Order: sequence, then structure tokens, then C-alpha cells
Amino acid sequence: MRPPTLPVTTGSAVIMLTGSTNTTGYRIVIARDGSAEYISSAGRGTGTVPESTTAKFFADLASAAPLAVLPEGSCMKSASFGTSYFVYWEHSRSPDLTCTSGAGTTIADDAEAIASALGVQMHLRGMVRPMLPGEQHRPLPVASPTST
Repeated sequence: MRPPTLPVTTGSAVIMLTGSTNTTGYRIVIARDGSAEYISSAGRGTGTVPESTTAKFFADLASAAPLAVLPEGSCMKSASFGTSYFVYWEHSRSPDLTCTSGAGTTIADDAEAIASALGVQMHLRGMVRPMLPGEQHRPLPVASPTST
């Protein structure tokens, strides 16, 4: 399940971790001045990323541009539990950065540093196991009486 979208100003980059069946992802929009807006299962927020982290990220994006030409890597991922990590910048989207190398790994490391600076992370999604055929509901436990 993809995180909801956020408004993107000109020149900003978008970092998106898709999440999976059992985890929630996040989306971060970061501007060149380090101001950022994010959304995750913990909610929506804003923050500022250190100038050195932001400058490195945008320099690495510029040297790798356009992102769509970064080499696609291959790695084994579960169809339902695997996540994907993308960066969008200047009308171009990176391949999945969880399975890349070279410049893609550098950009993924930068994106992780930005998420860490903002305190944004992936969370486990609450899971409900459906009842199996023939399985009976158990009554809720009853509180034992207390002496007064």
C-alpha cells in the first residue's frame, strides 16, 4: 500500500518507501533548503534536514540525472512482504533503490539519512488473522472479583 501523496514544489525531490503487506511505508518531499514534509503511519509532519545532508543528496541526484537511466538491479524479494524504495526528481523516477548499485546505492543512502534526520521510519502494520474454518470464538476473559 503506497503512502498518500503530498504537494511537491518546483525543484523538490520525493522519497517514497512503498511498504508491504505487513509494513507501512512513507513519503517525504524535501526542498533544496532542507525543509521537508512527510507522511507515514505515524501521521503527517514537517521538519528540517541538516544542510550538509541536503546538499549531498541534491548533488548526488544531479550527478546521476536523469534518475530513470540508473541501472536496475535484481534481487530476491517476497511478492507480499517486499518493499520498494524510489526517488522522484526533475520529472524522473529512479528504479527500485533496494536492488541497485553504484549511484543508486549512494542516493538510497542519502534518502535513508534524510528519513533518519526527520525521524521517519517504516512501521509494522497491525495484522488480524482470519478465523480458520471450524474455529470457535473464545469468550473474553472475565475480570476476577477483587476484595474491597
